[in-house]
Amino acid sequence: MNRRRLSRAVAATAVALAAGTLTALPAQAAEVRPAVGGQFTFQGHGYGHGIGMSQWGAQSRALSGQSYRTILDFYYPGTTVANRANQTLRVGLTAFANAAVAVSAPTGAALTISGSQNVVAPGQRLVVAPAGAGLTGAVDNGWSEGWGSTVTVSGPDGVLLQKGDGTFVRYGGVIRIVSGPKLTVVNDVPLETYLRGVVPAESPSSFHAEALKAQSVAARSYALSVLSAQAQTDICDTTACQVYRGAETRDRNGVTTWTTPASTDAAIAATAGEIRAYDGQVAFTQFSSSNGGWTVAGSKPYLKAAADPFSGPGAAAGESVANWSATVPASAFDAGCAAGGSAQTIVVTGRDGRGDWGGRVTTAKLVCTNGTVAVTGNKLRQLGGTRSDWFSVTSAVQQKAAALKGALGPATSAELGTPNDLGSYQHFAGGSIYASAAGAYDVRGAIRAEWARLGWENGLGFPTSGDARTPDGRGFYNHFQGGSIYWSPATGAHDVRGAIRAEWARLGWENGMGFPTTGDTRTPNGRGTYTHFQGGSVYWSSATGAHAVRGDILREWAALGWETGLGFPTTSDAALPNGRGFFTKFQGGSIYWGPATGAHAVRGAVYDAWAAQGWENGPLGMPTGDEQWNGSTLTQTFQGGTLSFDSVTRKVARA
Repeated sequence: MNRRRLSRAVAATAVALAAGTLTALPAQAAEVRPAVGGQFTFQGHGYGHGIGMSQWGAQSRALSGQSYRTILDFYYPGTTVANRANQTLRVGLTAFANAAVAVSAPTGAALTISGSQNVVAPGQRLVVAPAGAGLTGAVDNGWSEGWGSTVTVSGPDGVLLQKGDGTFVRYGGVIRIVSGPKLTVVNDVPLETYLRGVVPAESPSSFHAEALKAQSVAARSYALSVLSAQAQTDICDTTACQVYRGAETRDRNGVTTWTTPASTDAAIAATAGEIRAYDGQVAFTQFSSSNGGWTVAGSKPYLKAAADPFSGPGAAAGESVANWSATVPASAFDAGCAAGGSAQTIVVTGRDGRGDWGGRVTTAKLVCTNGTVAVTGNKLRQLGGTRSDWFSVTSAVQQKAAALKGALGPATSAELGTPNDLGSYQHFAGGSIYASAAGAYDVRGAIRAEWARLGWENGLGFPTSGDARTPDGRGFYNHFQGGSIYWSPATGAHDVRGAIRAEWARLGWENGMGFPTTGDTRTPNGRGTYTHFQGGSVYWSSATGAHAVRGDILREWAALGWETGLGFPTTSDAALPNGRGFFTKFQGGSIYWGPATGAHAVRGAVYDAWAAQGWENGPLGMPTGDEQWNGSTLTQTFQGGTLSFDSVTRKVARA
């Protein structure tokens, strides 16, 4: 996708960018949101899957005067009122699926055990654990015995089970324990008793009576609709089914902390046996806390998508889930990547078309460090722990645009994703804003044109700073992941990278060597790179590192053939110890400069002989001339004399 190319010709592109003109680009459906600062920020509506009844919507409708049947008519259109006799449900108690379960009597009546003459007296605790293919039970400081693969415990006031944290839950009906590596614990309980532990767990007991009646019918219908004679249990006790709290909870000291409320008990009694039916079958009456303003289509004809003004933001007093926000670490989404990958970007590719932002997310992509994975909106919800899949991932581009308060002028494109899906951007009349994991920053004018010429984020990477004025006020710069671009009216815009940039920074940035006059450039021999600045040059090779060469020393080095003559610099220019000049060392020698002598290269045997006599502090002083060959003899003059090198004898003599 040529997403920013104003023309296929690079030259034409640069001209248009430099002139500050940007052609508006077509809108793109995908919403590309990089994890800025290692996190994603969400704005959303609703709590839960949104299918069927909204519990907060039921409350809002009840407060407006609707009866529970009218409420259910809206959320399950086409269903009818029907009745079912009370029956026993097999409820799997997931919190107790451990290697052992502790049982005690909740009141002064003893518990009985199937097939046993023993009982659990008040104040005793029975611990049941696997024993081979069967079970064993032992009372603290009392009896013990073995049983088959299943045992039931019951009492006139239910059974008290102890959780791992030391707290207790009382259940009505019978507790059935089935052997296995982890015990299966089942509460065989009458449906109407079961509902007393479900309705207050699913809807606040302070809700209007009609809303609680609607919840009672929906919960009753849901439970009966999922029965499976082939399964070990009929239903679970968590949000994977519907939440079941039992009859009572107690703290570690046995003090009751919760019991079934009168309001929900009354709603269950008032609707006893009532269900919703469709085509002769119990309706699958899904529900959730809030649909945010739109119901979601489900798997049944009566689970339709429809606008729900009673469940939208502000519809019900006290509702806090129609609107929500959340900030989630990007690492929370790593589980959605292939093994070993880290989440970098969320790309929303599809929505259901209903409501804000285009509705709930239906399809998306997770861009990871090791590839891209297609996911659903519900999968993103699960990974991030968000309240629903109706969300918008906050745009760092739009946040930055707001912070700039119109400084870039009007937008000339929609917000779009970069081709690599690692960032997003938007063009404006006065520049662009790019967002990535590095942050959201503005890039403008000639700096933007140069960045474009270098390949956008595929060249220098994404920006890591916004358009900023240099401290001396003479230019502007942007930092990028792979370097920087500096601009001044005298030099134009040029990139500075890597070790060359680090050396330039060490020397004081533009206050040291001035602004760059070329970009990062490879040397003709292909063994290094360089950047020219107003006050000199910095050359780099893998063998020597990056070093600055300036003034007459730079000109002398150039006259000798640059890096093909003396090789690359091995030091930056430095003042002589005696303060009478400067020198730079190169792979093939050194260049010394003094105000009285100029710049001259010294190398090879002459250099060694000069060094042996004390360099510039010895009797020869500074070099005053370049090397001169006369036949097989090389001579070089110094302030204190001349050194001659005989290429035949390989000896140096002072003349």
